[in-house]
This record gives sequence, structure tokens and C-alpha cells, in this order.
Amino acid sequence: MKHSKGSPAERAARPDSRPTKAPAGEVRRQHAAVPPHAGPVKGDELRPDSTRATKPAYDHAAAARAREAARPAGAWPDQQPAHTRRTGAPDEQYVRLRIRVRGDRLTVVDSHLVDGPLAQSATFHGADAYEVTYQDRLLHAGTVADPNTQRSFPNLEGPAEQRGHNVTPREIYEFTARVPAADITEQTRGDIHVRLHRIDDPSTTDHVGAAPLAAQLQGRLTQVAELVGLPASTVPDAIEARGGRTGTGN
Repeated sequence: MKHSKGSPAERAARPDSRPTKAPAGEVRRQHAAVPPHAGPVKGDELRPDSTRATKPAYDHAAAARAREAARPAGAWPDQQPAHTRRTGAPDEQYVRLRIRVRGDRLTVVDSHLVDGPLAQSATFHGADAYEVTYQDRLLHAGTVADPNTQRSFPNLEGPAEQRGHNVTPREIYEFTARVPAADITEQTRGDIHVRLHRIDDPSTTDHVGAAPLAAQLQGRLTQVAELVGLPASTVPDAIEARGGRTGTGN
């Protein structure tokens, strides 16, 4: 039940039980004074700190003698480029061959050493395919998309025979083949064969084995040209010596 607080006169007559506020200027708690920092005063002389070691003065004569002692006899040698650390095993590199086709003859016109693994595709679509073999073992195979075809844009304002896309076969053209670097040595390069095939029946296999591609896709390929033996310039050490190594690539 709520009790009445009484009239204003009755409330004023009651004693005030609330705590009183300290008078202005009165401090209830005395705080300890913070001592001032006894640091140096501007204009005073610097006083050495006995707790710190003194740094010796720079000796120009001793420094000159040290430079002369470090100088090699004669002149300084030429700067050499930093040696690039080869990462990965030899099978993590491959040789990229640029091969020129002229009729039924193949010629290696350039080669580069590439860092990285070499994947083997199991799909052979397109116009041509190449294979690289050592004796009767397949080293690598891949497709070549229309290397011997030259296309021209139509001439809509010309005669009727020029209004469509003109396709002209090339007599000389180039393609790229890839071989694991570990398989090309001075002992093996003479028995490595590169063959270019025309794909008669586009094929996809579940697995590309170690047999030559023509044997695995028998009846689906027609040989166009062949190269017997690789030149000495395709050996990885020879490529590295002439600066033909690249970091990564296809």
C-alpha cells in the first residue's frame, strides 16, 4: 500500500538525512605532490653520463688502411650476375623445339629449356599431331592446329571468288614440339625421332602409353614428315650455355 508523503509543510519540518556536500574549497583527500623532473636546463653545460660507454673518435687513417688492405691486386673485378638457383629435378624441365616443315622434311630451327613439368594430353583433335620417340618409346606427343593453312579476310567489294574466306595451304610452315629435358643427352639425341602426322580421325584416349603414337592410334594417322636425330644444340647443357633457358612457359 502506498503511503502518503505528507504535505509540503510536514516534509519541510522533517530532518534531512541525506549526506551533506563538502563546502567549496575543502579537499577531502590530499594527493602526494609529483616531484618535478630534474632534467637539464637550457643553457647549462652538458654533464657526461658515467653509466654509458664513450664512443671512440673516428680514425680516418685506420679506415684508409683497412680499405687498402681489402682492395685486390690491380683493379676491382667486373660484377657478375647472381647465380639463379635451379629448382626441381631434371624431369621438371623440358625442351621446347621449334621445327620447320618443308615437304616431307623437318628441321629444328630453335630450342629453349623451360622450367616446369611437361603434361601429356590424351586428346588428339585438329589437323596434325606430332610425336617424339626414342627408339620404340614415346617421349611426348601433342596436336598441331592447322599449321600449314593460311586464311585471308573476305573482300566484300571484290569479285565473287574473293568474297568468302580464302584458305591457302603453305609449302613451308613451323610448329612447336616438346620433349622432357632428361631424355635429350649426347648419347640419346641421335636416336630421337620427331614425326608429324595428319589426323584422319580425331581421337581421345583414356591413357597414352609408352608405345609410339602411330601404333596406339593405328589407322587414324597418316605420317607427313619425319626427323631422325636431334642436333647438338638441343641438349639441355648446350641450351643453358648459350642462355636459352626460360623460367616457365608452354
